[in-house]
Amino acid sequence: MTQLAMRLGHWIDTFWQAIGLDFHGFSMRHPKLALELGVWCLAIGQTVGYACLYYIFAALLLTWDSALGWDKGLLTFAFMLAILTGAAMSPLAGRLVDHGRSRWLLSGGMWFGALALLALGFAQSYPVFLICWLVLGVAQGASLYEPCFAFLTRTTGENATRNITKVTLVAGFASTLAFPAGAFLANAYGWQVATWAFAAAAGLIGAPLLFAGATMIECCPQDTHTPEAKARNRDAVRTALRRPEFWLIFAAFPLIGLTEGLILTHIIPILTASGLSLAQAVFAAALFGPMQVVGRLAMMALAGRVSALGMATLSFVGILGAVLLLMVVEDIPQAAYAFALLFGASYGLISILKPVVTAEVLGRTGFGAIAGLMAVPFLISLAVSPQIGSWLERIGGYDLALYDSAATACLAMLALFALTVLLRLKR
Repeated sequence: MTQLAMRLGHWIDTFWQAIGLDFHGFSMRHPKLALELGVWCLAIGQTVGYACLYYIFAALLLTWDSALGWDKGLLTFAFMLAILTGAAMSPLAGRLVDHGRSRWLLSGGMWFGALALLALGFAQSYPVFLICWLVLGVAQGASLYEPCFAFLTRTTGENATRNITKVTLVAGFASTLAFPAGAFLANAYGWQVATWAFAAAAGLIGAPLLFAGATMIECCPQDTHTPEAKARNRDAVRTALRRPEFWLIFAAFPLIGLTEGLILTHIIPILTASGLSLAQAVFAAALFGPMQVVGRLAMMALAGRVSALGMATLSFVGILGAVLLLMVVEDIPQAAYAFALLFGASYGLISILKPVVTAEVLGRTGFGAIAGLMAVPFLISLAVSPQIGSWLERIGGYDLALYDSAATACLAMLALFALTVLLRLKR
């Protein structure tokens, strides 16, 4: 299987060279320019990837609900399983990153997703729909943020935070592309054509950009599939698993992910239940996007002066503070906008800081495998948090959901505080 994958990868490299796109050669001749261009290629590729493989679900959900006649719970169940499948894919993806196969992993995952979208356009039964989303989950786990950020952290070292931030600044516009494009195509030509258009964008734009970006950043990766390299990576993973720092990070980010996912999914009904009109709730939620950009730009400005762990602590405090503000919206409606500003600026940093904190604390040897293990509970928390929110709302209303979110954020902060103390004691 390994030899077949290697041969297929070399065929992919040869194909690009045959049509005159020699990314390896360009990187050898212009290494600095290739690194810069590579990051922007990854940024645009991730934008297309998230629009096509992730946000397409929300963009077409109402259309599928009316056109296919299936219960909305069944539709969202398929999407939840896709995220869980992506989580299960993460450890394997991490090992491929360690082996220097990122250009094949990222682009291959995107092409795999394009094929799944192509098949999704023909789905007329729920089992076929479900299978297509399971395949899309594999594609997400192979080509979106988790493996991309693990790759950038492993290859660009101290510049990883800046490079990951660049990617997220651009990819933040994925929903801006997906929602209007999905609505227009579905209304004008039907949901099947819309799905096939997303498939074409993923396969013809997203995948080549990810391949080009990864190749230019790691133009001549050392073959880390040798027995010695694999042994080093295995030893690094085993050492990490024996360290309490690993388990504190392993707990902290999924816990904050539970809070983040619950709030993001239920924010409109939470705000309307607190007395805001639908228009006011939508306006407050719309502030998340711009504030993510503000938070990420602030992090770039602070890079080098505040550690990644310090910035993670600030973002955790910000999310907890935002949830506390949300609790008083019923009495102070203006608190909704303060909540949106603080929450947007804080939660936009989590996906950036998770791999960087992991690398700073545990090192970069075997980082892909370590990051893959870290991704599993984090993605699971994001997948199940909407259902947890609905369950808590049925039991005790959104007040109970908010109390639970605040308690979970406190536990996440406690884990991060314990990590900080432990690291200082070891100095």
